[in-house]
Amino acid sequence: MNELVFTQNDFQEFRQWLNLNLDGLTWQGRFKKEFESFWDGFFESDLTLNVLMERFEYASREVKIGSLSSWFSWLRDKFLCYVYIFKGPTIYELSVLSKISSSLLATILRNFLLDEFPHLDRYFSDRFQVGNILSVNLVVTYNQLMREVAIEYPTYGSNEEDIMPSMEVTLFEEWSGFVKKMNDDFNKNKISFNQLRDRSGFLKQMRVLQEIVILLFIFAITIYSVKNANIWYEKHLLNKVKIYEPTFSWLNKSLVFKSNEKKSTADFKLNFNDIKDITKGEKLTEFFDPEKYEEETEVTLSSFDKIPKDFSTVDNEASLYEGDAENPNGYRETKGGTTKVYRLMMTSANSYATRDKLTALVKKYKAEAVGDSVPGMDVPGGVYYNIYIPRVDFKEFITESMKGESSKLFESNTSNVKNVAGKTRVFIMVKSL
Repeated sequence: MNELVFTQNDFQEFRQWLNLNLDGLTWQGRFKKEFESFWDGFFESDLTLNVLMERFEYASREVKIGSLSSWFSWLRDKFLCYVYIFKGPTIYELSVLSKISSSLLATILRNFLLDEFPHLDRYFSDRFQVGNILSVNLVVTYNQLMREVAIEYPTYGSNEEDIMPSMEVTLFEEWSGFVKKMNDDFNKNKISFNQLRDRSGFLKQMRVLQEIVILLFIFAITIYSVKNANIWYEKHLLNKVKIYEPTFSWLNKSLVFKSNEKKSTADFKLNFNDIKDITKGEKLTEFFDPEKYEEETEVTLSSFDKIPKDFSTVDNEASLYEGDAENPNGYRETKGGTTKVYRLMMTSANSYATRDKLTALVKKYKAEAVGDSVPGMDVPGGVYYNIYIPRVDFKEFITESMKGESSKLFESNTSNVKNVAGKTRVFIMVKSL
């Protein structure tokens, strides 16, 4: 493949074929000298197509104004069309010599020929369809097109409706500076375009590397900030959150039925190594005998008549409010165990209205009375409930019961009586204010 070398005569023919409007380009000839200086410096004699393409690339890279950049792109495309039409290379040869992709080159040529011969739209679209390097259209020349569709050489490379041949490029402030720098680079220093391209590529790589470093720095700062913000917020939450445990302030723990006999603690060693042997002491079991020392009942007595006359039978008397006749102890099973019961203590200015609400909720959630007790019965100081709630509805029942009232919910364990399967035992006391 022979390299295309262009003489001064070739550039003169290209200029005439391009049909430039010098009056428009030079503002009625006032800047004609500046334009001629550009043309003579840019299109020097004996330049190859490869060097010319590098010069077009240089011009597009140096100018900053979009209009000038578009004008140089237009001038390059027109020169490629001129070479294809009048110098006879194939699309593939022109692509290799100009170092422009064959598909882009085919598009440039097709657009130009469609403007010249619009009636051959379908033909040119098919002939300049280049999808890959194996396409048969890569070997098409303009002379072959002339034989196939009987067309002639275009008289001019531009038409009257095209604005680029008349664009006043010399009026841009950047034009004179660009021409001066171009002539200095092309003529005085004999600059190598390969060096220019390599230097430009190196600068682009350094710019990309700089952006990557900045992004990594920002990413590291972000991760560090998020990590420390999470640590600070965790400490902040720890200072705000408090854990509340049930405090049975209403329970009088001093009322315990126990013997007046004092038990000696001298027999028990208090050093750390012997603490594990405390539970083995024979006398220690007397202090923890559940049959001898029961916790006091939580039911408030209404009068002295309610107190058993014989304290020896107190463990066998059942509470009227518990309603569990089968329980021999008569207490509310508050001792430690594995079965949970819940106590809801409520205060209300109108205990009867609260009772109506609770009674409606008992019916709604199909609660059942425990033993002989009657839900919502009057007791000294308020209203009392002793019921079983289906376990699946327990949370909803408690939530609706506590709405609008001053309430406290307590949880206790029982070891003497187990709950019915699938149900939860609840004691509710509504205290009248």
